[in-house]
Amino acid sequence: MHETLHIVGFSGGIDSQACARWVLNRFPADQVVLINSDAGGNEHPITTAFIEWYSANIYPVMMVKPIVADMAGRAKGKIKELGLQPDDPLTFDLLAILKQRWPSSRAQFCTEHLKLLPQKRVIEKLWPDREVIRYAGVRRDESRRRASACFETWDEYFDCELHHPIADWTKQMCFGYVQAHGEKINELYTLGFNRVGCAPCINSGKDDIRAWADRSPEMIDKIREWEKRVGRTFFAPKVPGMAINWIDDVVAWSKTVNGGRQLGLHVLQQRPSCESKYGLCE
Repeated sequence: MHETLHIVGFSGGIDSQACARWVLNRFPADQVVLINSDAGGNEHPITTAFIEWYSANIYPVMMVKPIVADMAGRAKGKIKELGLQPDDPLTFDLLAILKQRWPSSRAQFCTEHLKLLPQKRVIEKLWPDREVIRYAGVRRDESRRRASACFETWDEYFDCELHHPIADWTKQMCFGYVQAHGEKINELYTLGFNRVGCAPCINSGKDDIRAWADRSPEMIDKIREWEKRVGRTFFAPKVPGMAINWIDDVVAWSKTVNGGRQLGLHVLQQRPSCESKYGLCE
């Protein structure tokens, strides 16, 4: 009889890294699987490089690519119209074309089609008869939606136990935990970013959007091209007074203060080489 398999979704962010370390500290290596499903080409190269470093130096990370089949039978008409095949890559912008909209905080279908379904597909293919337990780096202080996260629950989607071992941790605790084990962290955190899984994330706040514009303007260029291709705005309304805000509107707003009424002094200042909000530069 096979032992239970302990599976952790590994995004390259600090929460998933802390969750992975928690699991690796408690179970034999041959019973642990770290799995990364890319965000359909919406990662920053620094995040990709960090996952590769972690996989080579800390613990192997299984890499999974989303494919059109991960639309789970949805958007059949659009898929047929575009002549797509089930094994074709499912990119972030193609997902938006097929859904005819971008994901949002209220309809975060990117998580399902680019993360969960690809992982489920691989798990069911490789371990069809193995008992599995899933672990996710969910923390209660991340958002209101996660404020009531349980340590243990039943995952209807994967039909298995789902554990949130760091649910009551702070982000600062996550950094301290992995660093105490001698692990590097994703360099984007030292450049002032809060969210590093996608570049940018649909849930990015003002600081992150400005940081992307300042630090990696090519990520903003990418979104601008995607918006043209899809014909929809990447971000749900963020700019006060605007019902529709294209990426350049959002970037301009990210550099303002007082409800968008004036430019902030920080816009005139050169960014330091390290500006971590979590004391990572010390």
